[in-house]
Amino acid sequence: MSAPTTEEEQSRENPHTNSQRRVLYHGIIAFLVTSAAARIPSLSFSGFQTEQPFSRIWLLISASGAQWGIGFTLLLATALVASKHTELKVRTLKSIQFLAGLFAMLLFFALINEFVTKPAAGKHRPFVIKLEKEGLLAGEELYGKDGKAERTQFLEKLFKENANHPLIQSVHPLVRRHWEAQTGFSFPSGHSQNAFLFAMILGYLIGELIPNGRRWVWVPFLWAGAICLSRVALGVHSPLDITIGALTGGLIGGLILKLGLLNKLIQEEAH
Repeated sequence: MSAPTTEEEQSRENPHTNSQRRVLYHGIIAFLVTSAAARIPSLSFSGFQTEQPFSRIWLLISASGAQWGIGFTLLLATALVASKHTELKVRTLKSIQFLAGLFAMLLFFALINEFVTKPAAGKHRPFVIKLEKEGLLAGEELYGKDGKAERTQFLEKLFKENANHPLIQSVHPLVRRHWEAQTGFSFPSGHSQNAFLFAMILGYLIGELIPNGRRWVWVPFLWAGAICLSRVALGVHSPLDITIGALTGGLIGGLILKLGLLNKLIQEEAH
């Protein structure tokens, strides 16, 4: 039998290195493809009108990157971590550690993005700029309101008072409600950041914990890329917003993998 090569020895010494490298490659490719696709001129505002066939689909994809979608993804990732362990006590402990740690991290970065990064950049959302160009509002007046609740009320009133305007009439009712809720600043995209962060984590867990999972590592990245593109199609983010959001999410996810934080949770306890 021939002696093992240096690459084989490294693989044995670092059993998770190949999985990490595979996820990173998928993440880089997904990021480049998504960033390029987001800059296709026909994508912007391609899903905000009632007559546009993909409006509901873009909304559904977008929603999968927040609220129920993030909750489901959290539970799915936690279930994968739990599946690695057989003892109920260990399974419960690892699941709680993973769920609490990931939730705390998401909350931390979401707060930083919402209350520090976005206000510092002060970039108006694309749909706000569109409404400005139509002479329906002044962006500074909208963003001058105290808090999201007041901005939402402002937009609801504006849409009601201008219900006969051609632009307002063309907006899909569900998209209009989405615009009314998306009253924070635009840069960077929190949906995109969360999506790529989760894609990195899920991709790694799928590759490590599911039989033949290496074949399916690309699935979370397809989901993440679709979320990013949906934000552009709905007019709530620009290509730059989702590019930087996806980049930061991917970098955070890559750092988690590099530090081996997931390995500690899925490592089997010694008996």
